[in-house]
Amino acid sequence: MRTLSRRIPIRNRGYTLASQTCGPLACNMYALVCDTSKEAVVVDASTTNPFEFQAFQQFLTEQHGAHLKHILLTHAHPDHIIGITETMRKWPEASLHLHPMEEENYSTAYEFGLQLGMPMPHERLPIPTDELREGQIIRVGDSIELTVVHTPGHSPGHVAFVDRRVMTDFIEQSSDSASSRSGSKNFKNDASDSAGNVLLLGDLLFRGSVGRTDLHNASMEDLLASLRRLYESFHDDSIVLSGHTTPTFLQRERQSNPFVDLALKRPREWYEEYKEHHEWVDLDR
Repeated sequence: MRTLSRRIPIRNRGYTLASQTCGPLACNMYALVCDTSKEAVVVDASTTNPFEFQAFQQFLTEQHGAHLKHILLTHAHPDHIIGITETMRKWPEASLHLHPMEEENYSTAYEFGLQLGMPMPHERLPIPTDELREGQIIRVGDSIELTVVHTPGHSPGHVAFVDRRVMTDFIEQSSDSASSRSGSKNFKNDASDSAGNVLLLGDLLFRGSVGRTDLHNASMEDLLASLRRLYESFHDDSIVLSGHTTPTFLQRERQSNPFVDLALKRPREWYEEYKEHHEWVDLDR
């Protein structure tokens, strides 16, 4: 059984951050728990497996005594929202947040899931309670503060959630089989030397790749502009927590990811045009 026990060891942040890989498409679900208030936020409710869901409950309630305050969705593809109904039933007081440009994907998720061979357990999904907005700040307890960053491409209303205040101290585990297969080595970013942020990026950027753009309403040009935005806005030593694959850093992807290379080679005029078109706010480093 895969459990929600893979903690992301970022130091002195005032919250606990953990991930669980769920479902047939190996989607990463993240949970952040404020150490003092015990309020929690989940990014992408992506499990319906009863054993995985039980482990998720145990992580929040038994290990941390937490209660779930918000469910934040990076986008509305089936693998990222398949567990919403069960999660809302368990925590009916939790709010559900989605970007308004994902309304079509959300309303057609059941049919899309059938096409993917991944049927949703329920045809009707809970109605989102809150709209996500570019530049919005979501605060949970006294330690969690996530900025909503519009990152279209994989889907029109795709967003990232960024802790802009913190520096990362991430240790990649040598026992991680996926990392071993990729040939990566252990490394550590000392928080005293790092100016990086924590980036929860959904299906924008993966280790060595990016989210698909051959889907309905997807756009490679938008995705490249969103990638460029990451590198214009955040430090290279920012940690990347993706919807799939293992964690990485912006710097590593700058050095080895062909899609990042393509985005960074585009002229500045191209990027500024997309920035203006999407009405992106400036994000200070």
